[in-house]
Amino acid sequence: MLGLGNNLNELKIRIQKLQQEIVELGEPNIPIVNMIDSTNLIRQNEYLEKLHIKQVDLIAAYAEYAKHLEHIVSSLFSIQAELKNLVKEEISIIESETKPKKSRKTSKKST
Repeated sequence: MLGLGNNLNELKIRIQKLQQEIVELGEPNIPIVNMIDSTNLIRQNEYLEKLHIKQVDLIAAYAEYAKHLEHIVSSLFSIQAELKNLVKEEISIIESETKPKKSRKTSKKST
């Protein structure tokens, strides 16, 4: 009989402990029907996170692309300015060669 009392006491303690653990869990915040919605929201959140990362990478790629384009445009403007200067120099050289030179009139001595 003593053994039976000890077992009941142990069971009582175990039951109280389990009841306390259940109380500590609290009430479910969402009904079971909404569990599917919650899972879908988690999946959607994971998708949006992946999408966000891809969009950030895309924006970074566009920024780098724009930076390279700006460098190319700057180089083209520099080349254009150099070509304008070369054309001006060539024009001035051509104009100086085509201008009639004033020749010195040399007087011939009659002999």
